[in-house]
Amino acid sequence: VPGPVGRRRLDVLSTVAILVIAALVALLLLKARQVGVLDYPRWRYFLGASTVTVLGKALRDTLLAALIAAVLSFPLGVLLGVARLSASRVVRAVVGTWIDAMRAVPMLLLVYFFLLAFRPLTGVTLSALWMLVIPIVMCSSATTAEVFRSGVLSLPAGQREAAQALGLSAGQTMRLVLAPQALRLMLPTLITQLVTILKDTSLGYVVAYNDLTYAGRVIETFAQSRYNLNVFIQTYIVIALLYLLVNWALGALARWLEARTR
Repeated sequence: VPGPVGRRRLDVLSTVAILVIAALVALLLLKARQVGVLDYPRWRYFLGASTVTVLGKALRDTLLAALIAAVLSFPLGVLLGVARLSASRVVRAVVGTWIDAMRAVPMLLLVYFFLLAFRPLTGVTLSALWMLVIPIVMCSSATTAEVFRSGVLSLPAGQREAAQALGLSAGQTMRLVLAPQALRLMLPTLITQLVTILKDTSLGYVVAYNDLTYAGRVIETFAQSRYNLNVFIQTYIVIALLYLLVNWALGALARWLEARTR
């Protein structure tokens, strides 16, 4: 804990930092005004019924992709986490290799794989939604598996020993004793992981899925071609605000759950 001198030093540094940030924001707003970013006609464009409709449908499709990915990745991640804790050395090695690979490979490469290589290799045609959702599930389930494994390992050793003393098998111990407690501990983290999944849906523009990022490109291109109006910066500021609002709500939910589960 800082003493009186330390507190004064922190107050001075905080004041200087606030002034510097305020100066940078003022400079940014001045520059934006000079180049016309703050012109009202460019922002009024987003009050039009057609633009609001496009953004509303894109937000709906973004939330749909995130919801499907979460519903699939969370149970799959728990199953992978259980397998990672298996008594079988072979199972642990195989599942561990898969999890490490999915955590190491950039999701964008997986999206390109399903876009460019999956159909020629398998003959199966996937919709844009599934070309986006499957890579998210592959990566997110690996992260969820590690979170679940960490939750189980963080439990006191006496939990497992007590279950064994009662005659429970390894599977029963995991299902009835360890997994429920681990899931309770990892629930706020899962909500935070949902924020990551939602942000990952922004890769939908690669497969032409109607997420917010793809809709932003459509809106910006249409305004330029139809009205000769450059709204590039304004479009992505609006989209960033939509992401911010949804993720703020999810963050508030995670904080509420964390407070409830303490």
